[in-house]
Amino acid sequence: MTDSDPIQNLDSIDVSGERKDGGLDLVIVASSKLLSNTHHEDLLKKKVQAYVDAIYSDAWVEKYGDSSRRIIVRATEMPEQGIINLIEALKRHLGEYGVEVLLEVRA
Repeated sequence: MTDSDPIQNLDSIDVSGERKDGGLDLVIVASSKLLSNTHHEDLLKKKVQAYVDAIYSDAWVEKYGDSSRRIIVRATEMPEQGIINLIEALKRHLGEYGVEVLLEVRA
């Protein structure tokens, strides 16, 4: 990992917030374009896994219970198609475990 990678701090949560409905949003911040390459895909997968590990940790469950959980990948520009495909695959897989995955593009 380098300082120029779009996803940093793979072992920590970038942003988290409680929604008014009692659910939780966890945000992965991509500071530059996510490219369709193995390195960027691995960064995203590792970051998502860290978030899932946090969501299902004893401390997290004790604090938040079974409230709805959403992981948002917030990008500064539209990712390349391979990353979009990966997010869709993660969305399908994690949806089976009650975790929603979304992509937001905000400049």
